[in-house]
Amino acid sequence: MHYRSRLALLAATFAIPALVLTGCAGGGGEDSGDADQGDGDTGGTLMLAGNSDVLYLDPAAAYSAPDYQVHRALTRTLFAHVPAGDDTGNTEIVPDLALEIPTRENGGISEDGLVYTVELQEGVEFDAPDGARAVVAEDVVRAIKRICNPVSPSNALGYFTDTIVGLAAYCEGFAEVDPSIEAIREYVEGTELEGVRAVDERTVEFTITQPAADFIEIMALGVFLAPQPVEYLDYLPDSPELRQNIISTGPYRIAEYVPEESFTLERNPVWDADLDPIREAYVDAIEISMGQDAAAVQQQLEAGTVDMQWADTVTPTASVPALLAAEDERLVIGSDGAIRPYVVINTLSPNADGAFGKTEVRQALNFAIDRSAAQQIQGGPGLAEVATQILPPEVLGTEQANVLDVPEGGDTERAQELLAEAGYEDGLPVRLLYRETEPYASLATAMQQDLQAAGFDVEMKVTTQNAFYGEFLLNQDITEAGEWDIAIAAWSSDYFGGRPYLVPMLDGRGYAAGSPNFGGWNNEEFNALVDEALAAETPEAANEAWIAADAVATEDAAWVPITFARTPVFHSERVGGFEWNAWTNNGDVTNVWLED
Repeated sequence: MHYRSRLALLAATFAIPALVLTGCAGGGGEDSGDADQGDGDTGGTLMLAGNSDVLYLDPAAAYSAPDYQVHRALTRTLFAHVPAGDDTGNTEIVPDLALEIPTRENGGISEDGLVYTVELQEGVEFDAPDGARAVVAEDVVRAIKRICNPVSPSNALGYFTDTIVGLAAYCEGFAEVDPSIEAIREYVEGTELEGVRAVDERTVEFTITQPAADFIEIMALGVFLAPQPVEYLDYLPDSPELRQNIISTGPYRIAEYVPEESFTLERNPVWDADLDPIREAYVDAIEISMGQDAAAVQQQLEAGTVDMQWADTVTPTASVPALLAAEDERLVIGSDGAIRPYVVINTLSPNADGAFGKTEVRQALNFAIDRSAAQQIQGGPGLAEVATQILPPEVLGTEQANVLDVPEGGDTERAQELLAEAGYEDGLPVRLLYRETEPYASLATAMQQDLQAAGFDVEMKVTTQNAFYGEFLLNQDITEAGEWDIAIAAWSSDYFGGRPYLVPMLDGRGYAAGSPNFGGWNNEEFNALVDEALAAETPEAANEAWIAADAVATEDAAWVPITFARTPVFHSERVGGFEWNAWTNNGDVTNVWLED
């Protein structure tokens, strides 16, 4: 299965020195902005600046913050994420190209929960090179077929192959296709996909393998199911040639794209504002400058020469205390559901006769670590919330549980008792793997002291950012050889739901080389609750199972949750209508305006 851990995003995690913050956001409060200012002005050029280029521009593979930022302007999707309008940081899913959200009540979901019918708006067009052309249902079928192409397949493929009838087999066949334009076109156009069909020009039908309470969320993920024009088959997926020939359905189109340097977006002449329920498209143009670090971008934002941050660029933590103290409303601290960091435990390690396969040892680790100290290293309560469970509270909309009753500051004596119960009253050696970058180096130093005090004999093992995942956590041989026992990891999921956290991270039945269940933890009671949640027919029933599964994993100490991270973003004084959107980890470029 290919689930995303957003490793590319985590690799760009900003440096966080030790700070003590007392607030949660700028003048507007956590996850706030100034979107309540009313209708905005039209016109002008919105200026963005940040560090990197898009990861993928092809909708079949687009899968990072900059990918989502630019596609918000370029691409209409079946369903879209918009801010939920509360203080959770969550988003809600609304119709975009679809006329409505399918339900049993409106006939969009069959009585057995297996067939989803999506009706498309009439009149939406591609800005095609040979002239405007209507978007039709077959363009959606083409989109789902292209996500498993052999050149640039989607990293989110598992969500779709796990749910859509026949897609796994279709993708297995596609993997054997010669990675050439002609062979890919022949396979896409000549191979049927059982679980997705165009009923007529405006109706798409999806058939899934079992009822899934989160299938709407899967369909709303990224831009994977956004209609894709037939012209995309004239290029290799996400090739430089395709990147220069992206066809828009949204309010903007690409006027110029210089890889690793810049984007210029201009208005799309075939976009109809009356048919777009989520994009106001106030500004006339959007200019994006790449290759700048966060500090340089922050200076430009405060000076007003740049309007918003781009890609993974966020407000430097060193700038946050002064902005909070000044109640600067341009600062917004939002949540994207990141667990950053957590301590993964290698239950497969042979070290100390398999000590880390024992629940008591893992629980001892949970009690040994001072999570409040880790919170301060990351910037204090304003930028990190102490975690006492695995799922971030935004995911299910519930308060945190603490089934182990672990104090935020840890409990050294209880950790020592648990080690003794496990047979290690004289101490236990542990190899702590961490990255050389901040905040992980500082976190590792603090955890070393905590663990030593609790009776662990800590061997520190430092590595580079890239090697941390590629050579260690994702390497089954290294894991099973015990080259590390615990490691300071991080995770940010694709959407707020139990599936993108608990299935890839903790379902031991999926453990293999490359699995994001880095420590190989496996628990039959947990797995059964996962199956119950995945088969649930309502979100409420699924949530009950996810909550129970989280409790099982937390009590059995699958790993040590440390903090849930928050993301500080900033915009210039002339930006109006800014509102945090967890889907892009920033504001929505199509719904901000420029004030005189």
